[in-house]
Amino acid sequence: MNQSWYPAHTFNGDSSWFGGVRSLSINPSRQIIACGSDDNTIRLWDLNNGQLLTYPFEHTKSVRSITFTRKGNGLISGGDDATIRVWDLRTSQELLTFNTHSQPVTAVAVVPIYDFVVSGSDDYTVKIFSLKERKEIQTLRGHSNYVQSVSVSPDGSLIASGGCDQKVKIWRTNIHDEIFSFSTHSKDVRVVVFSPDGKILASSDDNGDIILWDMQTGLSKCTIQGHSSSVRSLGFSSNGEFLVSGGDDGYVKIWNLTTGTLDSSFCAHSAGVSSVAFCFNNQVLVSSSWDKTVKLWVLETAIPKPSKIGFFKGLFGKKQPEPELVSSLPNFILQQVQGNSEKLNESMFSSVGANFETEVYSFCWETSQPPVKNPQLGLEDWERLLRDWKRQEEERKKEQRAKERLRLREQRLRLEKQKEERLNTEQQLQAEKLRQEQRQQEKKLKQVNQLGAVIELLNTSLTQQEEKPKQVNQDRTTNNYRDNSTSNQQRTTTNFWGSNSSSNSSGKVYVQGYRRKDGTHVERHWRKK
Repeated sequence: MNQSWYPAHTFNGDSSWFGGVRSLSINPSRQIIACGSDDNTIRLWDLNNGQLLTYPFEHTKSVRSITFTRKGNGLISGGDDATIRVWDLRTSQELLTFNTHSQPVTAVAVVPIYDFVVSGSDDYTVKIFSLKERKEIQTLRGHSNYVQSVSVSPDGSLIASGGCDQKVKIWRTNIHDEIFSFSTHSKDVRVVVFSPDGKILASSDDNGDIILWDMQTGLSKCTIQGHSSSVRSLGFSSNGEFLVSGGDDGYVKIWNLTTGTLDSSFCAHSAGVSSVAFCFNNQVLVSSSWDKTVKLWVLETAIPKPSKIGFFKGLFGKKQPEPELVSSLPNFILQQVQGNSEKLNESMFSSVGANFETEVYSFCWETSQPPVKNPQLGLEDWERLLRDWKRQEEERKKEQRAKERLRLREQRLRLEKQKEERLNTEQQLQAEKLRQEQRQQEKKLKQVNQLGAVIELLNTSLTQQEEKPKQVNQDRTTNNYRDNSTSNQQRTTTNFWGSNSSSNSSGKVYVQGYRRKDGTHVERHWRKK
């Protein structure tokens, strides 16, 4: 079942022009997050209020790695200035400085039971320092290139280191000897980390391969391939069931080691992820990046939700006080999540379930059948035979990883091509749909224009029909006016004898209309003289 993670808050962890946040560490007892950055500073935030704590902790060059002490009262940092510094959180003072490395310190870790500090450096060495004695105890030599990461088993008995010589080495803390050397990575090893029970070691490289090693047999037991580029950070959950990875592709992926599946995958940063870790009972993820940010991510099931009350029960029933939301999250994170509760209903990023077509990964459990011991062989011969078998077995697995990596790359390219073709098809269909809509609009506009022309023609015809009676009336009025004018003119030309001068010459006389005595009316007319 896929998990859903939601962004809670983003801290600004670097102020340099170039570079970003290189490492982070969580102090659960004090509820503090610390990060080391390329601007030479160490920043700490209080998760109860989200405030930046004013500690004057800094190096003269980039801070490459940080970790809290066992009791949580101190902070240890290593930087490009080739120093390891121990800081007291209670007094805000620098307690110790170890400067026996000749090159940048790339990794630091704490051995709790001995109060030791283990460091890895670009001078190809792993060193052990005593905090009580305030001095270097031992230098472990064996790497032939930069040491990129160190880790200590939970019981403090083993130290793991990985470097750019493509090797992972396991050392015993008390006698300082090398017991395992794994050389099956095909590129530089970036991270090594022990599981909570110390039985498994996880390592990753620039190819994006994550290998799980069995600390009892010294053999690889699982290979995880899912990132498209270098994996620079790994972290186990407190119960050891999940492994989180962060890569240069900006993605954070959570692997279920019980089911052998990818549980969650989302793009967390706009640049490579430099560090990632579980905290607060595996309900919160903290990630840092070269995009200069530190981000908090909260598991969906950790977000408290108010209980729902039925409509009629809430309308007619007795009103109960709202229950307080109980959560194990720090106050600041809880406030941020509740403040963003409206946004939680929206999809904040693509999970493996929503974006499965581009989530290409391989989770391969590896089984090896060791040779049967021959009683006739001596101890040295048997150990030599066993070493040769392990080397051949790891070479075989290395070839299988290379083939699987190539297959995944081809599958990823094929899916990306299919996705691009699908997007092009969708764009073409959308463009065709838009053209059809435009044609329909043009057709409708043409029909409207034609209808408007018909309506205008009808209006013109009606106007003409309305004006025609007016013209007839006007003509009649004009004719009547002419008739009246003629009559008046004729009357004006009639002499006082009642005869018209023009009609006198014709032998006719004009008689005006009159009423007879019997009431009948006689129209005007001409009569002979």
